[in-house]
Amino acid sequence: MAWATYLLLAVNTAIYGILASQSVTPIQIDRRYMALLGMEPHAFLAGAYWQVITSAFVHFDLPHLGYNMVFLAFFGSRAEELYGSRRTLGLYLILGSCTSLASLLYPSGISAGASGAIFGLLGLVLVASRNLYPRGIWTSLLYGFVLFVLASATGFIAHIAGLVLGLVMGGWITRDWYPPEVQEDSPPA
Repeated sequence: MAWATYLLLAVNTAIYGILASQSVTPIQIDRRYMALLGMEPHAFLAGAYWQVITSAFVHFDLPHLGYNMVFLAFFGSRAEELYGSRRTLGLYLILGSCTSLASLLYPSGISAGASGAIFGLLGLVLVASRNLYPRGIWTSLLYGFVLFVLASATGFIAHIAGLVLGLVMGGWITRDWYPPEVQEDSPPA
């Protein structure tokens, strides 16, 4: 793992620790903190614009933090190998902000967590690794869809927005990394 992933893990964990120490129980963050720092549509539209960033770094409870950090460690470190540390950190912040905004499509409730940005990192990794799969980008899309379905119980909009945005951004960044895909059934030129 390189420095950007370690930094993101540390920031997410530190924010959870600070909020947990101020909450009734360290296992779950008090709702007042989540309403302040998570993406709460009414608050955001009333001027709580910081929620675009903060919502990608706060988590509802310890299991939420735990599984997000496992996937962040995995996909973040792989993204750093492929894209470099600075670019990965910047992409994570962009993905987190965009997926926070996408969660405004929920009619009510608070959305929070790193999973939208993590799904974006997954999309980036899948596209950049497309030469590892037998059918290139189509296999990458299939893997991304399967992982999306497995995690669709929560954060549906943020997850799909992150995955799609990651795939698009990854495709644009890596457009010159590999030769164009050739159809297997195409006659030789």
